[in-house]
Amino acid sequence: MTTTSTALGYKFNRDYVANGWYDTINNGELTPDQQSAVVDALIEAEVEEFEALLPEGHYWAIRTNELQYPLGDTVDVGDLTALLEQAVEAVSARLPEIEAKALADLA
Repeated sequence: MTTTSTALGYKFNRDYVANGWYDTINNGELTPDQQSAVVDALIEAEVEEFEALLPEGHYWAIRTNELQYPLGDTVDVGDLTALLEQAVEAVSARLPEIEAKALADLA
C-alpha cells in the first residue's frame, strides 16, 4: 500500500510526549533507567490508544511527527488534538498497570 503523510503539531512530537510523561511520573522514586522504561511504555500505549481512535489505515509516526495514511485518502479524521487528549486520558487510567509491567520487564 502506498502512503502519504501530514506533519502534525508540536503536541505530537515524541520529545514533547515524553516530557509530559516524565513530569507525570517524576516523583523521585524511580531510577533514571526505570523512568526511561516507564516513559517508553507510556508512549507506546499512547500511540496505540491514539491509533485506535483513527480511521483504519491511519497511523501516528511519532518519531517523524506525522500522521500516515493511504495515498488519496479523504476520510475526515476529526479533531486530532481532542483524540490525543482521549488517548492520554486512557493511558493515564492505566498508568499503574503500565508502570508495573515496564518495571517488571526491566528487572
